[in-house]
Amino acid sequence: MGILKIALREIKYIIGNKRMMIVMCFIPLLYITIFGVMYSYHAVKNIKTVVLDYNKTASSRAITQGFKDSEKFQVVGEVMNEAKMRSMMENREITAGIVIPEDLDAKVKTGEGSTVLVVVNGTNMLFSNAVLSAANEIVGTFSAGASIKSLENANNLLPGKAVPAAIPIRYALRVWYNPTFNYTNFLLLGLAGTVAQQIALLYVATALTRERELGTIKELTHYNAFEVVLGKLTVHFFINMLSANLVYYLCFNYFQVPFHGSILTFEILLAAFLLTIMSLGVLLSIICKNELEATQIAMLIAVPSFLVSGFTWPLQAMPHSVQILSSVLPLTYFVSEVRDVALMGINLNQVLPNLYTVLTMSAIFLPVAVLLFHRQLKKETLQLVVEAPKNCL
Repeated sequence: MGILKIALREIKYIIGNKRMMIVMCFIPLLYITIFGVMYSYHAVKNIKTVVLDYNKTASSRAITQGFKDSEKFQVVGEVMNEAKMRSMMENREITAGIVIPEDLDAKVKTGEGSTVLVVVNGTNMLFSNAVLSAANEIVGTFSAGASIKSLENANNLLPGKAVPAAIPIRYALRVWYNPTFNYTNFLLLGLAGTVAQQIALLYVATALTRERELGTIKELTHYNAFEVVLGKLTVHFFINMLSANLVYYLCFNYFQVPFHGSILTFEILLAAFLLTIMSLGVLLSIICKNELEATQIAMLIAVPSFLVSGFTWPLQAMPHSVQILSSVLPLTYFVSEVRDVALMGINLNQVLPNLYTVLTMSAIFLPVAVLLFHRQLKKETLQLVVEAPKNCL
């Protein structure tokens, strides 16, 4: 009964605080919409590129046309020298440049081979990787074609015989689960989890410090610590579950991120993660002196979580000290699992190790929070007993 009264009290406060309602319910949707629109092209395309053609032959024109036909590149023109190419890159008019050597045809005919130079601005690694992979494919295709043609002419081979002779060993690439290297599929689910964490942690972390600042904590002395903590936690849990589900609904239905897994597995993961985050938030709310301090600590936890979670950069490629930090952050055990549930369709048994880890965190944070709040309520009760005779006088 006490838990229900605290829950109703918290609901009344949240409904009465319009700004809090807007942030908890609509800001996550706004954030994920912005992120989704940002990555709506799904991959890096239309990279502005210029061509420096020293060759001026049919071969060089064919290579240039290959870059024009690729959706990765937007060939904006030709330049006469490398100085002009560098100037355009420094002025951020282009991101990449193609340099076709003067001796291209001559060296291909003699069998020496020639080199097409691809210049790319490496300050943004996403651009660099896109340019390198696409350029390698275009030039490799042209190179194979030139080798096949040369063998056909020199040895009077039919095309069916010339291909294996020109390229005796080939490789095939098959990418599973995200074959188009879609950035929406790669990033959006992790960003959604980060937004859910930030909103949940921020408001739960101020739920009890607010009572102290407003002087309303005295009203809570009629209840035990477990009822107060669980009552507040229950309200925030259901609001954040609703908000997070709406965010992920947008990801899967509006931004078309594939979902191949079990909805039940997804919901269990999400519930366990939010419970852990809010248990941590309640603990912060109790140990912090005021709302400002609680907010600052919540932000200090939320901001680096995504960076060290292993979502965008593999944990095994991080220093050991960073891996230790990552291991104590709940987000580490959630975002990668959600992506794998959605894209790979992994089942509940496969996520159990990380699920147990976040639930263990909850099993530590929550009892500690209840114990500490019990001590605070005891102090408040004693203070009321001391003040009662004075008020009578």
